Amino acid sequence: MKTMIAASAALLIATTVAGTAADMAPRYAKAPPIIDTWSWTGFYVGAHVGGGWGTTESTLTGASAPGLGAVAFNFPFSQNSRSGLLGGGQVGYNWQSGWVVFGVQGDIAGMDVKGTVPCVVVLSCTTESDWLATVSGRIGGVVADRTLLYVKGGGAWMNSTHSVSAPGGGFIGGPGGGGGLTQITSADSTSWGWLVGMGVEYMFAKNWTGFLEYNYIDFDTKNEAFGIGAPAAFTINADLKNKLSVAKAGVNYKF
Repeated sequence: MKTMIAASAALLIATTVAGTAADMAPRYAKAPPIIDTWSWTGFYVGAHVGGGWGTTESTLTGASAPGLGAVAFNFPFSQNSRSGLLGGGQVGYNWQSGWVVFGVQGDIAGMDVKGTVPCVVVLSCTTESDWLATVSGRIGGVVADRTLLYVKGGGAWMNSTHSVSAPGGGFIGGPGGGGGLTQITSADSTSWGWLVGMGVEYMFAKNWTGFLEYNYIDFDTKNEAFGIGAPAAFTINADLKNKLSVAKAGVNYKF
C-alpha cells in the first residue's frame, strides 16, 4: 500500500512539473507580413530635356537723341514666334500624407529657343532665349501605388536677347554693301513671370522616378533701350512681352 501511494504521488508531481514547464515555455507569435510601400517623401535631384515654344510681342514706345530730347509714342513693331530645345536640372522636396503629396521644386535650364520675323518691311527682328529658371510648389495624388499626378504653380525668370538686323547692313549705321543680314542693334533682358503646369511622375524603383510635364509661363513686360549707330546716334525704347510653353521629360533620384 505504501508503495502504491508513493508511486501515485510521484506520478502526480511529475505531471504537475511537466504542465508547469509547458506553460513557462516561450511562445513565438508568427511575424506579420512585410508590406512593400512606396514613399514619395524626401529630397530629390534630377535632370530633364525638352522643348519650348512661344511668342515675343514688341511695341516701340519712344525715341531720344543727344541734344534733341525724347519723344514718346506707341507703335506695334513685331510679333515673333520662336521655338527650340532646352535641358537642365532640378532639385526639390516632397512630403506625403496618405495619398496626397506636397512639394517644392527649383529648376534651371539652358535654352536655344529663338525665332526671326520681318519687321517694318525691310528689317528682321530676332528673339533668342538662352536660360530659364523656375521655383514652384506642387500638389498631387498617388494612384496605383507608384504613379503621381500633380499640378504646380510658381515664378519663372528667363534671359533673352532681342536684335534687329538690316539687309546687308546698308543703312542705319551699317557698314553698307554685302549680302545677308547685319545686326544694327540689340538688347538683353531678364524677365520675371508666373508659371502654371501639370505632370505625371512614375516611381519605377525605390529611389528613381521618371516624369512628363507641361508648363505655361507668362512674363511681365520689359522696357528696353536699343542704341542705334556706333557710337549710338539715338536710342529707341521698346516694350517686350514674352510668353512661353515648355514640355519636358526627366528623371529624379530620391534620397
